[in-house]
Amino acid sequence: LMAMAGFVLLLIGSATHVFFLNRRLHTAMEELDRKLIERKEIIADLNEFKQALDQINDGVFMFNPDTLNFEYVNQGALSQIGYSYGELFAMTPVDIKPEFDEQQFRKMIDPLMQSRQDSLTFTTVHRRKDGTTLPVEVFLQYVRQESGPGVFVAIVHDISNRLAEEKEKEQLQARLLHTQKLESVGQLAAGIAHEINTPIQYVGTNIDFLDESFSDITRLIKHFLTLLTKARKMRVDESLLGSIEEELEEIDWEYLAGEIPQAINQSKEGVRRVTSIVLAMKEFSHPGGKDKVPIDLNRLIETTITIARNEWKYVSEVKTNLAENLPQVPCFSDEMGQVLLNLLVNAAHAIADTLDKEDAESKGTITIATRLIDKIAEIRIRDNGTGIPQEIRERIFEPFFTTKEVGKGTGQGLAIAHDVIVNKHGGTIEVQSTEGNGTTFIIHLPLTEDIQP
Repeated sequence: LMAMAGFVLLLIGSATHVFFLNRRLHTAMEELDRKLIERKEIIADLNEFKQALDQINDGVFMFNPDTLNFEYVNQGALSQIGYSYGELFAMTPVDIKPEFDEQQFRKMIDPLMQSRQDSLTFTTVHRRKDGTTLPVEVFLQYVRQESGPGVFVAIVHDISNRLAEEKEKEQLQARLLHTQKLESVGQLAAGIAHEINTPIQYVGTNIDFLDESFSDITRLIKHFLTLLTKARKMRVDESLLGSIEEELEEIDWEYLAGEIPQAINQSKEGVRRVTSIVLAMKEFSHPGGKDKVPIDLNRLIETTITIARNEWKYVSEVKTNLAENLPQVPCFSDEMGQVLLNLLVNAAHAIADTLDKEDAESKGTITIATRLIDKIAEIRIRDNGTGIPQEIRERIFEPFFTTKEVGKGTGQGLAIAHDVIVNKHGGTIEVQSTEGNGTTFIIHLPLTEDIQP
């Protein structure tokens, strides 16, 4: 009986052990099934995420921070550069970025790994498998993981179309500027012709006077030559001397001696005036290059004043206070000249609107000043004209905004000035105005390319 009892107890213990083993096995199987389901869900989520990434046009690149080898690329990345998965997984970002070597690239991404910077956006070019290049904008982040090393994720956007649109916009702006320049030349042509015609008339009148005077002097010289010949033969008679005296009185030699030098000086001044106008017009009309060049702003201002003289001389005086220590400023000279012309003509028109039409002697004042402020060149153009009403002051730089009558302005002058100063020169332009008391435009231009507004 004791043996039987012991055997029964052994069976019971074995059964209990088997039961618990079976229960643990069942629990393990359930856990394995749960993890398997979770893994399937994760794989499904990853596949769904991958499919989503493959649907976007941008390229997505993931690469190892240590080896720089690509670990993942989406379909957009393959389409952008033409390599297969297998080819890319044996490559690094440096292999498709001709503008970088490995040292430069690691130096650029180091702040992301050191948490000194959250993300990095830059433009570069990618080299395709066929050797062509693709302009791209890259958004780069370093993604840290809870376990294991992090990974770099780059989202790469093809900017070919954007660059083409920007180029087209630049060409459109260039054509617009050229059109306004031609418009300005057309508007100024009559005034310039008048400015040239006045000194030319002086020159023409003086030449006629010199021609007549030369005829008179020629007759007198002939008498003196006859006198000289007879004097050598000791046969001078009173009649010859009398005729010389009469000739001197007839041509009024004292008058000619005073007027001929004056006529010559007037003619020289007229020629100088015409030359300065032609030279100013030549400088203004000269097409600028695609790159900025150092220019003398003071000289450009003087040139602009000269070619626009007929626009302002009847309504104002132009005073200048140009800093002698102003260095040359990197500019697009033709575009800057157009800006100055627009502002000068606008100032003259603003003054004209305030003048008493019945008082021909009444005039306003336009003051143009330059000065050097640290590494900034400043230009101030002030008039004592009508001023700009407060309610429209914020809109004056908008394209096509104008308060002038139809046919007297396109509304492009100040819009072009803002674009040229701010977008093309990295400077600033602001306006200070009091209605009924005049307006001042203040332009700041950087002396070096690295200064930003």
